[in-house]
Amino acid sequence: MNRASKIIIAAVSSAALAGGIGAGLAYADPSPTPTASPTVSPTASPTASRTAQPDPKERKAGHRRLMARALHGEVTLAGPQHRVIAFQRGPVDTISETSLTVTSNDGFTATYVLNADTRVRKNKAATALSDVHEGDRVRVIATKDGSTMTAVRIQALGR
Repeated sequence: MNRASKIIIAAVSSAALAGGIGAGLAYADPSPTPTASPTVSPTASPTASRTAQPDPKERKAGHRRLMARALHGEVTLAGPQHRVIAFQRGPVDTISETSLTVTSNDGFTATYVLNADTRVRKNKAATALSDVHEGDRVRVIATKDGSTMTAVRIQALGR
């Protein structure tokens, strides 16, 4: 057998072995199989679907739905100096003139520093911190610096 034949046989054997291993792994994988990709209707122009921007009202409604479901999290914002923004939703555990502690439904608890710059809103209107009580459901937006989270905005959501 010449050298070219050996190389071809080795390549075909390797491909068959790799295909067999791949098929065996795919068969043994307990994860669900992916669904087919959605298709574009024949009436839609391919360039129109790529360049079309979502309606700003729809985008804003999508953001509201996301924030209505989010319990807590952090976001790092880019800029000359990166900023970390933390948010949390849940009932107030304790509140004083200088701090607020909130526990989300999943058990996550955080304490936020309150200062003169902390804005408080209730029923879509500005209100005083004294209008927020233990047990009230709130959404807190805070800046995070190291392990210190300073509340920027507290929105009272009711009981």
